[in-house]
Amino acid sequence: MKLPSAARYIWAVLLFIFTVWILLLSFPKKQHQLSITHEFGIGFDLSPSYATVAVSYPNGSIQSIARVEGNQSYREMMLRLSLLSSQHLHQPYQDVGEAIRDSARRTVRNTRKELGLPSSRDVGILSNMINDLRDQASISVGEPISAAAISIPHLVALYGEDLHDAFEYLSLVYLEFFPFSNFRPIHASIAAYAGNGLGLCEDYRDIATCEEEELHIPPQFALSVSYTHTSLTTSQAHISNAYYLEETPTLEDLRLGYDSRHEESYWEAVRDALQYPVVNSPVRRNISMVLLFGDTTERPRFREVLEQVIDPVLGRDLDIIDQQPEFSAAIGTAELAKRAIFRQLKESNTATEL
Repeated sequence: MKLPSAARYIWAVLLFIFTVWILLLSFPKKQHQLSITHEFGIGFDLSPSYATVAVSYPNGSIQSIARVEGNQSYREMMLRLSLLSSQHLHQPYQDVGEAIRDSARRTVRNTRKELGLPSSRDVGILSNMINDLRDQASISVGEPISAAAISIPHLVALYGEDLHDAFEYLSLVYLEFFPFSNFRPIHASIAAYAGNGLGLCEDYRDIATCEEEELHIPPQFALSVSYTHTSLTTSQAHISNAYYLEETPTLEDLRLGYDSRHEESYWEAVRDALQYPVVNSPVRRNISMVLLFGDTTERPRFREVLEQVIDPVLGRDLDIIDQQPEFSAAIGTAELAKRAIFRQLKESNTATEL
């Protein structure tokens, strides 16, 4: 029985699309040979409603560069990525089974890349924000930016692979800090810790001494708090050097920012969120510091509520670490970027000499 002409036409179109798709996947991917062209470090930090960028120069000078406001698409994406329902399989995989189950999603992403598109809608939104940050940095330093590092809030569905793909789409070198854990992102807590001058060796140019010094930085527990106009995130952070961080438990509320302060029982909810990582921890930890970052952490009413938590819940006076809270995560990321660039350039020069 012959198919109607309309059906044959539809099948022909589908076959053509499928053939083109297969051909696209079969072509070797263009490998862009990206290189690092500067010794200073550029650090981006993504907050739930805005982003910041800073630069760290080899001479020790560190500068905050700019703040870029997130548009509606960016804010909606960050809110969605804070929800447990947004989680999905992602790189790095825990086993081969996860890789197999995630192959269909990866195929779609790779197809979009072959077509010159961001690998997903979220990657497109991230790319727009990162590109704006890069432009601000380039204007500030007076030359193109070829490499950067980025820190992110501890959201349950914001994954390192999306950051990698956004940098790749922008032809920007993504600086790695965890060579044995690909796609592991830098979270804002550790970036802000480094941005306050903590967890790092004194002279990063002496690599051997630096590694030894950072290896012996004593571990400690911190109550990490990010507070902005739109969000409040808290965690119990186990920190030693600026390349090590474990956060648990965490609370992410992207509706509990300072702009919601006129809602009923708002400050009670803030108090509950601040003490959540402590009272819900299965093990009582000896917390020795409070790490604050975000653009509203200096608000007097917030500080009053924080003090109400520190004394009765933590039971002791703690160090408050809060230098330049709006930019501290970007500053720390820029410092880490500078050190990563130094090592990569040194290794590259050594390999060339050999």
